[in-house]
Amino acid sequence: MNPTRTERRSHRRAASHARLQEERQQPLPTWLATRTARRALALLPAATFAVGVLAATVGGGFALISALTGLCAYALAVLRRATRMLDNVPEDLLDEREISDRDHAYRRGFNLTLSLLGALALLAVLDNVLAQEADVQLLENSGWPVLVGATFLTASMLPAAALAWTWRDPMDEADDLDD
Repeated sequence: MNPTRTERRSHRRAASHARLQEERQQPLPTWLATRTARRALALLPAATFAVGVLAATVGGGFALISALTGLCAYALAVLRRATRMLDNVPEDLLDEREISDRDHAYRRGFNLTLSLLGALALLAVLDNVLAQEADVQLLENSGWPVLVGATFLTASMLPAAALAWTWRDPMDEADDLDD
């Protein structure tokens, strides 16, 4: 008898959950296991935005934004791995503490994203005022798409970075209790 579409979907979901749980249970590499390393990784979005501003002001934007996109994808994967993919796991695989940590990180990431967009809007207004009053532009017209792209990439990293900044691995807590 052929399984129905719902049965196949349910089987795939169960297999996916099992793979996620297995990945989450693997020990972290030693260079990712410390809180200091996670906090250092949490600063990657700031570096991403700084490189985006540099690319927007200096020029050569497409090559830099392409490199920045690759770097961001790698950084996001490392940030998620450092927090055991807590921001990417279905809720039914998490305990209450993990759900609470993830929700707090999403709120912090949202507030950081709003701040980032506010800074971008202020920069646009300042650029417009300077262009009208002093005939000086902070960014050339070709720089704005690069800066908006860098802002988007940075915003995509903020929830994972907020989680990496505050998250404490239960394994770390168990080690502290043993000492």
